[in-house]
Amino acid sequence: MRTNRNYLQILYLGIGIASLLFFAWTGRYLRTTYPDKQAMDMGLRIMLRSRHIFILLVSLMEVGIGLYIEQAKKPIAIFLQWVATTTLLAAHGLFVYAFFYEVDPIYVPQTPILHKAAYLIVASVIMHILVRLEPKS
Repeated sequence: MRTNRNYLQILYLGIGIASLLFFAWTGRYLRTTYPDKQAMDMGLRIMLRSRHIFILLVSLMEVGIGLYIEQAKKPIAIFLQWVATTTLLAAHGLFVYAFFYEVDPIYVPQTPILHKAAYLIVASVIMHILVRLEPKS
């Protein structure tokens, strides 16, 4: 008897839970790297905090998608699911990159990596919605 495991669900939940742990680590990193938050420039403080929250956002999205996702049956929907998954994982990587490397004040207000990651999240969500709207025939 063949078991039909939902590999996308395992992938999303695994990465999402690991990412939540990474989010906790980045909070600790911020506390140790920037211990005197009160003396810090408000713009830098908000920028660091926002990048930290974006990591939480994408982690929670991965867990949420992992809880609901069902593997598509039709080839085009399967392809779209994998593109959406790859897109979201790329966004996740870009958010992590932006957290560490796009914190220099020269990037404000131009944050190209962060913007690309946000657009990739939107694209991924739209693709997941399109797959979900697929007729189940």
